[in-house]
Amino acid sequence: MSGLTDSCCNTPATETVWAKKGEEKILHVANHEQHEHKTYRTGPKTATTGIIGVYDVMGYHPTGIQFFDRLAVAHGGFQVSVPNFFYKTNKVPPELFGDRPKLMEWLGANGSYGAPSHVDSVIHAAVEDLRKDGCTHFVIYGQCWGALKALEAAADEKMPFLAAGGPHPSMMTEELMKNARCPVILLPAKDDPDMVPLVAIANEKNTKIKSEQHRFPTVQHGWTGGRGDWSNPEQKKCAEEAIHLLATFTNKVVEASKA
Repeated sequence: MSGLTDSCCNTPATETVWAKKGEEKILHVANHEQHEHKTYRTGPKTATTGIIGVYDVMGYHPTGIQFFDRLAVAHGGFQVSVPNFFYKTNKVPPELFGDRPKLMEWLGANGSYGAPSHVDSVIHAAVEDLRKDGCTHFVIYGQCWGALKALEAAADEKMPFLAAGGPHPSMMTEELMKNARCPVILLPAKDDPDMVPLVAIANEKNTKIKSEQHRFPTVQHGWTGGRGDWSNPEQKKCAEEAIHLLATFTNKVVEASKA
């Protein structure tokens, strides 16, 4: 199940519009002192559960921002932080789409969990920023490539995450499921691989909350992010369902951690 889906490699971003509900903040990132890092923060400042959002390869796309804005106010609300991981270019260069090897090479150079990109340091800085603003429990959800980063963070013993996963996940593997230190929720689209076997591996662990897969058979890969257009009623309906599932799962793992 490794690699990006064909639709991720070959489909351009949609043209959409969304009025942001949050604001950008500066992040102080270890290992990256020579760069200025920003994160997009949204959600009620009184919430004590923090969500780290990891965008897809389209970066800060209006549909992806809308997804995290809406997740931030679902089911009681969460403080959500979406760092700009692609700080050099803001998104994958458009000319790489259609060339899988070059796209994967770029992601390796610009989106590695450890060196040289230090996505882990960016995530850690975002967590600490949320902690300073009153968050005491944390989950991490990503879209497409972002779900891979979420699962890599879920395996990192230095991270505090109670859940990981996200919609239209790419590059999911048995190893990721075996290494995850928390429950996982995967929301594949119609053209994503079957992830039921992966969730079964995750559920071999003795966790209070079981991992889940929910397939969306009527929408394409990327519908909550850079390939999404919620003027399409079916895409909007499925996006709202995905938000409901993630918010519900978040609240379940938080409550279980308190028990």
